[in-house]
Amino acid sequence: MSPWSVRAALVSGLLACVVAFSRGARADTLQAPYGGKSIPLGDDRVACAAASGGWTLDGGGRSLKPPDAPSAVGTSVELKVAANMTGCGSASRALKLVTIGRAPGIEPASVVLFPDLARVEARGHHLTGVAVIWRSNTTSGTDVCQEPKLDAGEHCTWNIGHGVSASPGSAVLTFLPPGAQAGADVTTFDLDGKQLPPDAFSLTAQHVVLANLLPPDASIDLSTGRGEVALTHPEAVAGVDCGAARCEIVKNDLIVRSLSSNVSSVDVKFRLLPGVALGKGTTLDTTPIAHLGVVHCPMSVLSGAPLRGVDNTRAVVRIEGRCASELPNLHFFVGSDAVNVLESESDSTGANVLLALGNVQGSALSLTAVHSDAPGVAVAVARVDTESAPQTSASLEIPGHRNLSFIPNNRSAIVHVPKLAGRMRLVPLPVEGVYTVSRQGDEYLVTGDPNAAGLAALRFGLRSEALSGALANTDLAVLQSPLQRSVHEANLPVPIGGSALGPNPIVEFSCGVAGRGTVRVMPGVTEHLPFESRDNCRVIFHRERLPPEYGTQKLNLDIEVLDSDGASRGEGHVAETIVLRPGGTPLFAWIQGVKAPFDRVVVKISHAADEAHYVGALEIQTGAPEVKWTTVLGTGHARLYATTTIPTGLYRFGDKQHSGVLSLSFGVVSRLTWLGSDGHEGFLGLEGGIMAIGLTNDQSATGQSLTQVGAVTGLGISVPIANRSTPTQAAINLHGWFEVDISHSSGGGRPTAFIFGPSISIGNVGANL
Repeated sequence: MSPWSVRAALVSGLLACVVAFSRGARADTLQAPYGGKSIPLGDDRVACAAASGGWTLDGGGRSLKPPDAPSAVGTSVELKVAANMTGCGSASRALKLVTIGRAPGIEPASVVLFPDLARVEARGHHLTGVAVIWRSNTTSGTDVCQEPKLDAGEHCTWNIGHGVSASPGSAVLTFLPPGAQAGADVTTFDLDGKQLPPDAFSLTAQHVVLANLLPPDASIDLSTGRGEVALTHPEAVAGVDCGAARCEIVKNDLIVRSLSSNVSSVDVKFRLLPGVALGKGTTLDTTPIAHLGVVHCPMSVLSGAPLRGVDNTRAVVRIEGRCASELPNLHFFVGSDAVNVLESESDSTGANVLLALGNVQGSALSLTAVHSDAPGVAVAVARVDTESAPQTSASLEIPGHRNLSFIPNNRSAIVHVPKLAGRMRLVPLPVEGVYTVSRQGDEYLVTGDPNAAGLAALRFGLRSEALSGALANTDLAVLQSPLQRSVHEANLPVPIGGSALGPNPIVEFSCGVAGRGTVRVMPGVTEHLPFESRDNCRVIFHRERLPPEYGTQKLNLDIEVLDSDGASRGEGHVAETIVLRPGGTPLFAWIQGVKAPFDRVVVKISHAADEAHYVGALEIQTGAPEVKWTTVLGTGHARLYATTTIPTGLYRFGDKQHSGVLSLSFGVVSRLTWLGSDGHEGFLGLEGGIMAIGLTNDQSATGQSLTQVGAVTGLGISVPIANRSTPTQAAINLHGWFEVDISHSSGGGRPTAFIFGPSISIGNVGANL
């Protein structure tokens, strides 16, 4: 019995076991051709209801007749069944009924398998809608014949996957009638209502046509006296003959042992299995002969799989043996195309050669080395699969700020490169006039050129860790990121608040004070300076101290001038945005609007929370300034001033003739009181002045006139009610004075008395002491 017959018998036996098991497990799907005879439901099954979809009950509900119409092909319905009619009330079992087309007639001798072309062909009749199921060691699939060709009957081609066995009868192929389903739970019937056997749908290829037996451009390395090459279809080969050389098939490889070191090629004559042929155009060859080139120097691709579809791809090959010493006389080819040698290095056992491959397109390539003395003879061959270009979507990071959308030109950014499989890696490459690349430990840093403008894409070199020496930093390919980035400075908020407390603040507030020079106001402390320095105060922006790596600063400057009562002086208010760039000289903002002693100047600096300007703008605090200075322009501890006072309701305590209520008086009083740190006067003060007393002809209890002019001195309590510390200040007062009559109107009475009572005063003209 032939091997393919044994294979077919094994497959049929396996299918029989599956179907037997399926029947024992009560198959859930029954399928029959339209117009066929009734099919049995089974000895222990009865239909619990009328069938639908064109199916009709027969034999007391224990058989079914398929639909008669061809339009029912491919449709399926469900039917409730039970062991008997009494069990139908609680029936939960259901059968799936599928209507299929007529079984095709396939001519067995017409079935031809083309494994390299991934197709199978057959002739017969009723092929429209017929499906072929194929299965390889790794995958499976189905293809349907939609429109067969009419050529001495019907002729159809089905597409199958690669990897199907090329041994006749070994390929696992199955055909299905139109609309049919496959599975372990499916039972199929013919037109006569008979169940079909397991092998009824097996499709056996009687002929196999191969496209090749060896890989394209195959050669064999006999530098050690023994070489091997993989066969594309070892299962289809019965034997080989290599003439003077010895050869054999071991597993999937052709093993050749040379009898002479001068052999340049080996002719391999293949004996194929019956039914297998090698297609050569329109002819078939059952005993093909392959011309196998012999190489005598081991050569391998040291740098890994080259990239395809990339310009200027390179590869490093390792060549050993006698060819290494003759490297200057060797020429290298990819197929029939010559490639240039860019660089090489030799050692005691061989040589590493850097080759410029150009733009590689195929999924694999074969590198050949030939000697200049024998250009038609290959001395070394290396084959390698190619790979598609890896992803190069790298990200940039400034510490604390990931995924930058630009290349900074005032500081370095860390380049995060995707990891590659194996020993390959991507390395950022500089672009002259656009950006530079440096390395810090295991990280690569990129810095934009200060004069660059526009958009740029990062470039990367593909390098292999398998390379060493002079070729260790060889770029095997140059790749470009798909992302275009602009080149500009990275603006980060400079720590103004922190520097304001140090010796070299970036922004400072200072005032010029006579005798003290320039006084620097420190944040967080209220500085008291003389009022005379009011025109010498300024905010200084030290551009020369701004580190370039922080970029351009966008600052909010807020200046407020308040009087001693806390009211804002509008002419001193400033609210502006300051753009600060690194420079050689500082910028100044002078304080204005200070009008009176003890006016308070408050200066606030904060970063503008502008997302279009700053990197990480969302982290900028907006509820409070980053730095704040406060100074009070006034340093007096006491104040002496004059004011007009209008007492009403004073009471004069003197002798009996000169005591009484003084309804209205008027005078000028000088007042000495202390000053608080905020310039507010003390409520108690020493007072002295001249008063016109009793202007309304007030009289004592004895009828004596109380009108007189007196000099007063004593204490007073004063509470300003308007225009504090200004010439128009208004206040209410309570006085306790000793009075001396200087108008000599006492009429012989005592010239002195004590006066007590309230008054209203207007004016505050004096000086701070």
